[in-house]
Amino acid sequence: MLRYPDVSATEIAFVYAGDIWLVPRAGGVASRLSTPKGEETFPRFSPDGSLLAYSASYDGNTDIYVVAAGGGLPQRITYHPASDRMLDWYPDGNAVLFASGRESGKDRFNQFYKVGKTGGLPEKLPLPYGEFGMIAADGRRLAYMPIARDFRTWKRYRGGMAPDIWLFDLVSYEARNLTANIANDSQPMWHGDTLYFLSDRDANKRYNLWAMDLATGRTRPVTHFEEYDVRFPAIGPDAIVFENGDSLYLLDLATEKVGEVRVSVVTDRATLKPREEKAADRIADGDISLSGKRAVLEARGELFSLPAEHGPVLDLTRTPAAPSAIRPGPPTARPSLTFRTPRASTSCTYARPTARARPARSPTWAQGSATARSGRPTGRRSRSWTRR
Repeated sequence: MLRYPDVSATEIAFVYAGDIWLVPRAGGVASRLSTPKGEETFPRFSPDGSLLAYSASYDGNTDIYVVAAGGGLPQRITYHPASDRMLDWYPDGNAVLFASGRESGKDRFNQFYKVGKTGGLPEKLPLPYGEFGMIAADGRRLAYMPIARDFRTWKRYRGGMAPDIWLFDLVSYEARNLTANIANDSQPMWHGDTLYFLSDRDANKRYNLWAMDLATGRTRPVTHFEEYDVRFPAIGPDAIVFENGDSLYLLDLATEKVGEVRVSVVTDRATLKPREEKAADRIADGDISLSGKRAVLEARGELFSLPAEHGPVLDLTRTPAAPSAIRPGPPTARPSLTFRTPRASTSCTYARPTARARPARSPTWAQGSATARSGRPTGRRSRSWTRR
């Protein structure tokens, strides 16, 4: 799947298999820009097309990075434990707009922030909520969504969480609802005084591109897809690129004609090539835990389940490909096991603790007689039982 595209004057950036790729606007063979283990999302070209800002989880957290469009070492520009979602560049190209829940608590809601392209302390915009948005060319108007359903899986929703597009003045702090529709309106994009956005308000209730003339408030449909929704569009100097089904499409803003961009993604599949490694040195103490009759093992960032005795290894994170059995050995030895995944074959050892044998105890009982606390006979017979 080709996801989260953006377009410059000459190229299209998109995400495939968690990496950023570039392809000419006319289509063709794409080249991979990033190869780290972390996942990248929402690449956005700077206004001059020389830089790409994007969200990535390189260090265990999703932050904003900036890299040259021609490749190079990315520069991290946000440093907060909350996830930061890249939205767009400011028109002057000196800062980026992103959404983050750093002040709202985990997964409650997001707000808008501005940070320079070289980093620094982010500045929170004066809005209570914000999910997606874009700054107009004048740098004063912000078209945005207070709530979003773009990552939801159900369709044709009509209810209180259906998002609208709002207009906010960053100088006067005035805000007004532009769409006010029961349908879902999202992903606003500026082109002069025309606002392009997604909406599922048509008869098929499919997401398509719509346009609004801000001078008159009139809206009109631009695309007419019926089978698949238009997803995650992004606007460039003279075109809009978007997902539909498993393909990318380009909308020419001058003619509003749509054409498919045929992309060929060619990889060497190096990360999927089978290979063997000794994992004993990679597994630290505590990575192996025994519970009942099975053990859980972590190796190479994946989880495996194996029996405490000898038997096959089960991959908990991906489908195993013919796992081999543990080689037999004495119960007190450190058995060596080999398990294979579609990506790699890894050998490691684990220690199975032996339980201490406890001697069997069969209790015997003896009968005694009870006396009063004073030590004198009580006059009635009673029995006490003691365990020996």
